[in-house]
Amino acid sequence: MLKAGQPLNNDCKPMPSRQLMELLSRALLDRALCHRLFADPDATAREFDLSAEESQAIKLLDRRKFDQSVARLRWG
Repeated sequence: MLKAGQPLNNDCKPMPSRQLMELLSRALLDRALCHRLFADPDATAREFDLSAEESQAIKLLDRRKFDQSVARLRWG
């Protein structure tokens, strides 16, 4: 457990922003947004006001894995 003033461990990943969480959750449900996310990640990142790091991160998303996640959510 972290105490006040204690530095974070370098192995910890930063928490995603509210904007990134909104983009990903909406893209799971909205096929048009999902298509835009993969077709033009830079424009989508600007639309959702993502940081430079998050903009780079969405470019690394694997479309096949994302689509598999969508299918699992829809069919359980």
